[in-house]
Amino acid sequence: MNPEKLSLLSDQELSLLAERIGIYIPEGLDRPFVIEEIVAALEDDYGERVFSHDGTGHVEEKKLSGPSYVPFTSHALKGIPERYNETMIRVLPRDPAWIYAYWDIAEHKRNALAEEGLDESLFLRVSEINSHHDHKRDFFDIPITLDDWKWYINIPQPGSRYRVDLCSARIDKTKVLAKSNEVRMPLYHMVNMKRAPQITKSLLILSGLEGLHIAEPREENPARILVADEE
Repeated sequence: MNPEKLSLLSDQELSLLAERIGIYIPEGLDRPFVIEEIVAALEDDYGERVFSHDGTGHVEEKKLSGPSYVPFTSHALKGIPERYNETMIRVLPRDPAWIYAYWDIAEHKRNALAEEGLDESLFLRVSEINSHHDHKRDFFDIPITLDDWKWYINIPQPGSRYRVDLCSARIDKTKVLAKSNEVRMPLYHMVNMKRAPQITKSLLILSGLEGLHIAEPREENPARILVADEE
């Protein structure tokens, strides 16, 4: 029982609680003594006092009792595995310039790569889906190891759609182990602002966007961009 919670009750509520748990409070008894009587009665008879069948007394006592210590043993957390033993890759846009990729390789494929000496042949292929080249696609590769399982990727073109493939380099070909979902990257700024309706421009001024002094980025980040035939 927590006396501090009892002190928050009004005199009428204290009298009603005392009546419900079956103790007599003399008329005119000071609040500190009333609270002391209620606490003593509940502590002495805890687990033994029989309340009314509607359970009202139990509810009142539970609401006014302090929190008891319960050891934290989350079976749900203990049951969450670190890996799900599947070959997969997923990507999420972090901001206009960065993609977050995470992946896993099933155990039997890991063993096969190690046995064939290909554990150092892994790489991520980052492909721009809506490339401006006709029947072509832009891509760049990032070498990884079997110990890696996540990567932040700086993409060259905000506003474009990207996919990341988990690949293994062979002597005469590239084997794709898994393909990620496609993501459309956000832009740094609003496009075609000169053609926007005046009401839109006015709302942007009121929002304070112009005060942020956001500089428009270069049209393209050419780092590590290759061009390949469309798959």
